[in-house]
Amino acid sequence: MAGTSLLVPVVGVFTAPILAQALGVAGRGEAAAAMAPNALVVAVATLGLPEALTYHLARRPQVTARALLFTAVISALVGLLCLVGTFFLSDYLSGGNADLADLVILGTAFAVPTLLVNLLRGAASGRQMWRAVAAERVVNSVLRLTGIAVLAALGALTVERAVLVMCVAPLVAGVAYWRLFTPSPQPPATGGRQERVERQLMSFGSRIWLGSVASILTGRLSQLLVTPLSNVEQLGLLVVAITISDVPFIVATAIRDVMFGVDSHSADAERLARTSRAATLVCLVGSAVLAVTLPSWIGVLFGREFASAAPVTVILLAAAVVNVPGLIAGAGLSAWGRPGLRSLGLVVALLTNLALFLLLVPTYGAMGAGWAALISGLAVSTYAVVATSRVLRVPALSFLVPTRADVALVRSELRPALRRLRGRRRAAGEPGPDAAEQAEPRSPQERHVGAADDDEV
Repeated sequence: MAGTSLLVPVVGVFTAPILAQALGVAGRGEAAAAMAPNALVVAVATLGLPEALTYHLARRPQVTARALLFTAVISALVGLLCLVGTFFLSDYLSGGNADLADLVILGTAFAVPTLLVNLLRGAASGRQMWRAVAAERVVNSVLRLTGIAVLAALGALTVERAVLVMCVAPLVAGVAYWRLFTPSPQPPATGGRQERVERQLMSFGSRIWLGSVASILTGRLSQLLVTPLSNVEQLGLLVVAITISDVPFIVATAIRDVMFGVDSHSADAERLARTSRAATLVCLVGSAVLAVTLPSWIGVLFGREFASAAPVTVILLAAAVVNVPGLIAGAGLSAWGRPGLRSLGLVVALLTNLALFLLLVPTYGAMGAGWAALISGLAVSTYAVVATSRVLRVPALSFLVPTRADVALVRSELRPALRRLRGRRRAAGEPGPDAAEQAEPRSPQERHVGAADDDEV
């Protein structure tokens, strides 16, 4: 999962220069402004239901079809309401640009089917279908890169076509979850427990939803508000900085998503803390390498006019490292049945980010947005680590300070991970992922789930 998540920033590193050089600073900013409401709606309209699907299907895979139908109807209805709201706010979000307003509405319309793909991803994570999640990332990344590169090579890349490619690719990639629509390996649920699945999903989703909205708002405020508070040129610089700093952050997010799915299936406090330390170490080293080498390649790769994005990129790389322990600890809170605590911390981060954003961006532009991200990330990470240490009754420092054993762990896992990324096939006669999902459970905790094999997890 962490390996395939690298495709997202890697593709970003390739597509961002193409977009920047084909569209220019203003055009790149317009494309980002058009896609910002799409990302916001995808977070808001799901009401935390993808995470609720992960949590409950990790324990009860037999209710997959019923749970997906219920969550899809709810998300589609709320998504349509968000589309109506975007229609009335499009003039403000576009800074009075009529053409950009049309693109904002178009991007939001595509958010509605994207909501369904997010639900499928949440269900697949609960079912421990990590290969399907990885396949979706690969298809999405390849389609985005291919579409944008081909259009640019033909001299046909415009803001409108770039937005279309970025909106359509996730929908096509959702086909990777087709196995969710086949019969469950477990017998259908019967009795009262099945009747309560909708209520349980809404209960968990409502507790985690506020945090999900706060998190996406914190991450997307820049692309929503930089244009009205500053200008599209500053947004273009900030988007390039975000693209580079997303390399370590997306890897950490992938590890968080896996830990949520695995800990929902079988909780282990020591494993959670060890993963937090190892992920922090990996992101620290990666961010340091990017920061040190940044001045030598950012202008060459993205264009001379984007060289001034280097300082804000360094700040955002620091913010990515600071966020890692909080990401992993927050996943632990949700997996251990305390999503409300996680949500509270994310709301605090949102309020901190918003206050600093409104204070700093009008004067300092992209740099102000970078400092707001760093300070709010530090706040939420501190809160999440302290809260998780109390709930799980483990020392807070066990999430933060990498040890010599963690270095050895990362080194020992790197070699087999690279072999997997090179497409190593299973030995002849060894069961594949589908067979693994239907294998005989091996522990009391797994007996009602049908766990994937260790290598798959």
